[in-house]
Amino acid sequence: MKTSKYVLAGVMLLSLASPVGAQEISYQDMLTPITNALKDNSPSETTQDLIKKYEKTFKKDPKALIALGNTLLSNKKYDEATELANMAIAKNKNDGDAYVLLGNIAALKDDGGNAAMWFQQAMTMDPKNPAGYMSYASVYRKVDPEGAAAALEKLHEARPDYPIDAEAAHTYYVGTKYDKALENYDKAGKENLDEYKLTEYAVSAYMENKKDQSLDLAKYGISKFPKDATFQKIALWSAVDLQKYDEAIGYANTIMTTDSIEKTQRDIVYYGLALNGTKKYDEAIAQFAKAFQMKSDDFKPLQYISDAYNAKGDQDKALEYSEKYMSANPEAAPSDYAKLASVYLDKAAKENGAAKDSTYSKAFGIYEKIGKKFPSIESWADLQAGFQASKAGYDDKSADYFEKVISLLENKENRDNDETSYLKSAYSNLGYYYWGIKKNLEAAKPYYEKLIKIDPNDTNAKAALGINDNTTTTTTSTTKEP
Repeated sequence: MKTSKYVLAGVMLLSLASPVGAQEISYQDMLTPITNALKDNSPSETTQDLIKKYEKTFKKDPKALIALGNTLLSNKKYDEATELANMAIAKNKNDGDAYVLLGNIAALKDDGGNAAMWFQQAMTMDPKNPAGYMSYASVYRKVDPEGAAAALEKLHEARPDYPIDAEAAHTYYVGTKYDKALENYDKAGKENLDEYKLTEYAVSAYMENKKDQSLDLAKYGISKFPKDATFQKIALWSAVDLQKYDEAIGYANTIMTTDSIEKTQRDIVYYGLALNGTKKYDEAIAQFAKAFQMKSDDFKPLQYISDAYNAKGDQDKALEYSEKYMSANPEAAPSDYAKLASVYLDKAAKENGAAKDSTYSKAFGIYEKIGKKFPSIESWADLQAGFQASKAGYDDKSADYFEKVISLLENKENRDNDETSYLKSAYSNLGYYYWGIKKNLEAAKPYYEKLIKIDPNDTNAKAALGINDNTTTTTTSTTKEP
């Protein structure tokens, strides 16, 4: 098995080996500052003092020792985690969670043989504990599917009451395999899930773009676990993505007005998107600005500010923030450039004379830049420029762009379906340009002849070429996206 798979498996199973229950409250209280100290890279002396105090307090409690071991393991402190696992085994040799901890350590160290051995030891010494079976099955699901299936079957025999579907889903979730997590949580049923797994179920649906399902699951979570803010957040994200902005505002207000709920940058951004969707542009802009202040190396809020100003009708401000976003973001995507072009187009539509011509030229220039920066979609960019030039009344300019599309695609080998669609559109629009605008049918015919070879049912091509099947002979504009 590859190292990366072991590492992933080890990380996936940390939470499975973490014991849960009411008796944990005391050591969880002492574990929290250790976790924070490790996360914040506090001075080693401070962290060690906290660990020593913890070990002294819970030296006779295997579960507490294992919990600390998992925390240290998640911070790659393998030796310390191993020592704690061995301490737990010394107190209770039948504690399967300790062997799982040792297996996870081995997995993260790319030692597959020992990882398997420790997981099998967990199954042997603690046969009623699901962690050993689930750990083994997770690690070996791809390289030894029969062995993984056998481990789960043994678990079913040892614990017929155990919700294997839910645990399998949890394993997939921690490994970011959201499609498999969703599939198994669907089998388990939301009514049979605890609070933690219901959260994972909703997130899995969201990540798999099942936004209606994630919203429904979030609502169910809100009703069943009203104090868990995570469900409010998932509901907010889902509602915004579904463009249910009024509903999203309700979830956002709950998040923003509840002091005990920690507000992340994502929450602030989605609150802004909800406000923008309800046309509260100034409030949205304020939230996006706040989000940018929270994480100044994430430039996306600048794009959202531009979007809000553009929707508000202030294209100058929209351009200002779009340019800021583009200049700060060397990894800007084609869609980012397209948004910048759309702002110029909206601005030009309000102008007249030379100013209008200049702004439209800038918009067309953005599409040209897309083609140069992303050669694989150059034909798409030229097609968009042609569409926009035609819509704005720059017919000769639009014809030039459509000709560029043809020159890029007409003789291209292995042209894909999208590119064929672009080529058809270019032929169609140039046919209309010569026949409908220039009133020159003979000049239009070569384009229609090429078009009808790849689209025998095109109405205008048939009409131009005199193919009579009771279709209309009136030309119609085809300036539209394919």
